[in-house]
Amino acid sequence: MITEEQLTKLFHWGKQTTFPLRKESITSKYMGYDVFVSYAKYGKIEKKYRNKLFDDGIYEIISNDEIYGVAYLKYSAHVDAKPHRDFNLWGKDFLRIQIPLKIPEGNRCYIQFLDTGQKIYWQEGKVEIFNVEKLHQGKNDSDETMEFLYIDIDPKTIVELSQQ
Repeated sequence: MITEEQLTKLFHWGKQTTFPLRKESITSKYMGYDVFVSYAKYGKIEKKYRNKLFDDGIYEIISNDEIYGVAYLKYSAHVDAKPHRDFNLWGKDFLRIQIPLKIPEGNRCYIQFLDTGQKIYWQEGKVEIFNVEKLHQGKNDSDETMEFLYIDIDPKTIVELSQQ
């Protein structure tokens, strides 16, 4: 289980942490826009942690075996993500918790799932959970970057969310 309190702690941790970034090469090559990433928990078989990024409280949250991976992502301004499915790093079913850390003002940033037409406008701090292997597209139609914390989880994991 992942509690609302834990998600709030992760949001505040993500907002205040300076992450070492590298250009995510697959997205840049195939999608035509730049995304910068920093992994805090990663590894398909053996889990690895970037311990310098967090204290014991954050480690306690993300070391949960139901959490497959944790990453910080920074999307460039004016991103137009064409329809795609996210790559499955884990080789098994997963859901992605997306915590928007920095979103430009004005309802100019969204994700849309093509099978249902569902369009969600990002709101800073509002947690969303998706199956990103479903066909989707997105946009940042602003002059500012968007920043997210991605937490990939076992799809059976209970995630406690308030009615935001």
